[in-house]
Amino acid sequence: MILDIVKKYKPIIKTFAIQKFKKVRNAYQLMCKISFVNHSELYIKDYLFLDGTRKYSFHWQNDRKECIIRWDNAPHHQNKVSTFPFHQHMGKDEIIEESKPMRIENIFNYIHSEIT
Repeated sequence: MILDIVKKYKPIIKTFAIQKFKKVRNAYQLMCKISFVNHSELYIKDYLFLDGTRKYSFHWQNDRKECIIRWDNAPHHQNKVSTFPFHQHMGKDEIIEESKPMRIENIFNYIHSEIT
């Protein structure tokens, strides 16, 4: 799946590295780092557990290592967003905003639209 997405968005990707991948039945653990042609970077942590629950963080940062946006479903900010646990951190000040549940495909589509 991730390799198909990387292939689709190859024109905007400078480097791609899988740092960790484990799969057991329907569960998986994926960690990767992607560098884009505009010198921004995306750090992916996406885990699907055997019980069907999922934990993720997609952290996109600029060339100064400042957060552009991070989407995650960590169970914090319960009183800040109605979409709890789904939220996003916006900009270098990481302002918390609502978010829908995210998938890798959504993230690449978003970054592609921002870069091109």
